[in-house]
Amino acid sequence: MNDGLTAFIPLYNEEIILTQNVIKLMQHLESQSFTYEIILGSNGSHDRTCEHGNDLAYHNEDIKFFHLPRRGPGLAFAEALKRASYPVFVCLDADLSTDLHFIREASDLLARGYDAVVGSKQMGRQKRPTWRIMASEMFIMATNMLLSMPYQDYSIGAKAYRTASVLPFLDHIDRHTFYTQELLYQLQRHGGKIIEIPVTCEDRRESRFNLLHEGVYRYGKLCGLWFRSLRK
Repeated sequence: MNDGLTAFIPLYNEEIILTQNVIKLMQHLESQSFTYEIILGSNGSHDRTCEHGNDLAYHNEDIKFFHLPRRGPGLAFAEALKRASYPVFVCLDADLSTDLHFIREASDLLARGYDAVVGSKQMGRQKRPTWRIMASEMFIMATNMLLSMPYQDYSIGAKAYRTASVLPFLDHIDRHTFYTQELLYQLQRHGGKIIEIPVTCEDRRESRFNLLHEGVYRYGKLCGLWFRSLRK
């Protein structure tokens, strides 16, 4: 792999914000003199996301777009990881809710030998509804207690990995929203170097997921991973 970074954004019905936010991201990466590619991974979108994604990729050689008919950001993550051209793999939310300076700091840390960089809203500053913060904190506490993990943020966005370090764990990637926990757990278990840094986050819209369904799903997956860890 050549030096540079892959910025990955999972997409689900993002027709309203997709083009403007990809342009904003490109401008930021170019201002930082990065060699980069942006991979846009639609999973289950049924609006005009695919039309906009294909148009962006057609007009810019640094953008790749793919569409998976089945919804699942973990599925999109795994597909993007297989397509990545660069050794640094940065995950971002489509609304770019996290300060983009995370990209530079994470890239520098990965270049120094870390396998993963966890961007933590809890350690930094966040402008989010109180109930969402409390729900996240409860899940983080449960995850850390059951899996003996120390991290303060398991959301999809603001995470960065050395591509070669996580490729061996493709079979462990959850198809939906639990894949961050799975990856960090596997990396930690196999001696990977992980560092957590504060990030600034501002929610610019409501969650794209049914939060009750998400809670049931994630706690179910957490218990499953915990039971598997007891047998090892």
